[in-house]
Amino acid sequence: MALSILLGSFALLPAAHGQTPITGFAGNAQHTADYPQTAQNINAVHWSTSVDLNNNGTLIHYGAPVMSAANTVFVPVKTADGQFQVSAFNGASGAPLYTLPTDYLLPTHNWIPSYNPALAPGPSGTRLYYAGAGGTVYYIDNPDSTPAGRPVQLSFYGLASYQANAAGFNATVFIDTPITSDKNGNIFFGYRVQGTAPAPLNTTQSGFARIDPSANATYVMAGTAAGDGNIARDSHNSASALSNDGSTLYVLAKAAGMDSYGYLLGLDSVTLATKYKTILKDPRNGNYATISEDSTASPMVGPDNDVYIGVLGNPEDSYRGFLLHFSGDLAEQKLPGAFGWDSTPAVVPASMVASYTGSSSYLIFSKYNDYAGDDGGEGINRIALLDPNSTQIDPHASANGLSEMREVLTVAGVTPDAYYVAAGYPMAVSEWCVNTPAVNPATASIFVPSEDGRLYRWDLSANSLAQTVSLAPGIGQAYVPVVLGPDGTAYTINGGNLFALGNVSGNAVSVTSTVPDLRNAVAGQPLTFIAQVSGAATQGVAPSGSVSFHDVSFEGATPLSIPLDTVPLDATGKASIKVSGLAAGTHFITATFGSSSSTMVQLIHGSATAIKLTSSTPARKDRSVTFTATVVPALPGSGVPTGMVTFMDGGAVLAQLPLRAGAASFNTPSLAAGVHSIGAVYSSDNVFAASTAALTQRVDGDPRPVRR
Repeated sequence: MALSILLGSFALLPAAHGQTPITGFAGNAQHTADYPQTAQNINAVHWSTSVDLNNNGTLIHYGAPVMSAANTVFVPVKTADGQFQVSAFNGASGAPLYTLPTDYLLPTHNWIPSYNPALAPGPSGTRLYYAGAGGTVYYIDNPDSTPAGRPVQLSFYGLASYQANAAGFNATVFIDTPITSDKNGNIFFGYRVQGTAPAPLNTTQSGFARIDPSANATYVMAGTAAGDGNIARDSHNSASALSNDGSTLYVLAKAAGMDSYGYLLGLDSVTLATKYKTILKDPRNGNYATISEDSTASPMVGPDNDVYIGVLGNPEDSYRGFLLHFSGDLAEQKLPGAFGWDSTPAVVPASMVASYTGSSSYLIFSKYNDYAGDDGGEGINRIALLDPNSTQIDPHASANGLSEMREVLTVAGVTPDAYYVAAGYPMAVSEWCVNTPAVNPATASIFVPSEDGRLYRWDLSANSLAQTVSLAPGIGQAYVPVVLGPDGTAYTINGGNLFALGNVSGNAVSVTSTVPDLRNAVAGQPLTFIAQVSGAATQGVAPSGSVSFHDVSFEGATPLSIPLDTVPLDATGKASIKVSGLAAGTHFITATFGSSSSTMVQLIHGSATAIKLTSSTPARKDRSVTFTATVVPALPGSGVPTGMVTFMDGGAVLAQLPLRAGAASFNTPSLAAGVHSIGAVYSSDNVFAASTAALTQRVDGDPRPVRR
């Protein structure tokens, strides 16, 4: 029997089969993008729908769908330039249920800001909130019911005031952020004022608002909240985030007409009084950081209440920006990440990464672009898992010597970017076009979309892109969300369409490799691809037939499609092929059985490597020791390895450094007396495979005489 969860006098709808609703942007009010339900395989598109009924190439940040516990999916849809509706669908079948038109109006913008509704508990069950004109908000109760109930309009400055001067408010006040909801049914949002808002606002300032389930509201002006007369705006797209106990609301406030001056604020979530604040700065130089109107970065609150927010640097000679990191009271600035300006990070429990040996309880997922031509960038755009409490040295020229969050794992895009390849960047790859991913501890997976038109499942247990599905032709677009529905369906957006992906019905095929780790396979190395057919076999009927294997790779940016082999299934429903001639580069390996297929990514490096690890010996406890790792290609003339080397003392990280001309050196005075097992780990790049080396370092005891 499902349980009703009482929250004060408000009750959430019972969760169907224990399913968890997705209430807003990035899954929850902390924006961690963690989804506890078990994700389905992404082998089939269950259904799709347009989220842009006037897809004319307008630059737009699409809002994320939200889902009730009963698996009703609420999709924000752009109907025309500056006009939106919310459409409800049955999540299992994709059947349309109803549409809620809106009178919403956009503020002045470059990229269209995200239009994002929210679900919250109300007095009699679940309530759906969505933005209207003039800074107003509408809601319907019991949104799982069809047809939808009559919408109720609310205003944070008083509905009577709005109704008395609707035209005046419609022209000056605009909700410009996703709506955030808490477990008690309160909602929060930022609003933009253009010109002078009428009474009772009587202001040119933007701000932040809260409305409770009984329609009681409060608001605060951005400049008042910051305590700074230079501050007058909230920031487009930036969804407010709540601390884990719900007592603090984190928001961005910035100067009018000048993005390079602003604050991260912690407000009391009831009164909106300012509790904490910090001015945002470029960690390279202390200049005021840039908070872009075109960014999709929102504050994210970790399980330990640390707060993360992405910004651009100042000067913007590096368009990667930084992921700033603060204590919950914003009093302590902690290690930054090396990218962050246009995405919201996610929380990855450390237990999801079997290879991780550090002390952090969680890691940070971050988009990790390397824009071609920018600060020496080669267009090798990546995603990364970062350790928020362990350091590395930033490899880029503009941040030379900056300590930042250590890369634990990274994955470069796997499809060549034809434009930048033709422009002279042969290693350039498509961006991961994500503003928030879907992290799924139940399957040790992260789901991420790419501008190559595909959705990928990054399997952290094997460090493999274990599944991918093509949704549309590759298209450069604004960063988009991934959401896992209550039943484990994966939702993402590509080319103006929302796709719902999951398991196939009947017999399903999967494909794996004997060398799945993206760091390890080398050209000429024998590999075996194994297909497993399941479905009918689980009902006591062994599947029969054959599996076809197929390879798509690239010559430059041109795809090459090559059939590999067709192999009959054995008695366990398996079929496998051995290959040894795969060329260096990306290979999309597809196994097909009947109408079912599955695709994995096999990355092949051009050369293996070896590490020459040396130390300045002997060492004494009162003297420093220097370790040098030189990464040497196994294939002469293949180039110079790039990337990171990690120095280890047993399982503890001593340092992580970028290779310079194929080598990295680390000096430490802190080794205790005794024998140390020192390791060096090269993490690979797109050309050179990973390698390790070790040596035994003896550190003598204190040589000084003992005073008596």
